[in-house]
Amino acid sequence: MGLRTGIAPALACAALAAGAGCGGDEDSGDGASGGGPLTTAEYRKKGNALCKKAVREVGAIPIPKSPDGIADYLEKVFDTAEQVNDEFGKLEPPEELHADHERAVELAEESEKIADGVIERVRSASDPQAAVQREFRKLVPELEKVQKLNTRLGLEECNEVGPPSQQPARS
Repeated sequence: MGLRTGIAPALACAALAAGAGCGGDEDSGDGASGGGPLTTAEYRKKGNALCKKAVREVGAIPIPKSPDGIADYLEKVFDTAEQVNDEFGKLEPPEELHADHERAVELAEESEKIADGVIERVRSASDPQAAVQREFRKLVPELEKVQKLNTRLGLEECNEVGPPSQQPARS
C-alpha cells in the first residue's frame, strides 16, 4: 500500500503551525537580536516572510514514497520548523505585540519538545500512516490556539501552512 497523499504533508504543516509564528526573514537586521523593537508593520512583514520561507523549505523536502519513510520525513520537517522558530524568537516585537510574541515563542519551544515524541511514536508504529493520523488529531486543539495567536500577531501567512482538505478532522 502506498503512502496516502496528504497525510505526511498535513502533519508537516501541523509541525510548522505548531511552531507558532514561524516568523522573521533571512535578514537579521533591525528588530532581530539587538536592533531595537520593530514597528508593527516591520514585525508582521518579517514574521510572515519567515512563514513563507518555512513553507518553501518544507516543500523542498521529498515526500516519502512509502510509510517506512514517514518518520525520517517528519524529522526533517520538524528540524526545519525548529530553525525557523529560532529566527522568529530573535525578533523584537513592538510593545503592543510583545506578550503575544513571547507566548508564540513559548509554544514553539513546547512544539520542539513534542516533536521527538511524535517522531518516535511514528517510527515505532506498525502502521506509520495511522500513527501520523493519530498524532495530527492530537495536535488539532493546539493548532487552533496557535492560529488564533498568529491572527492576533498579524501573521496570517503562518496560518496558511496547509490546505484544510489535507488536515484530518478532530477526533
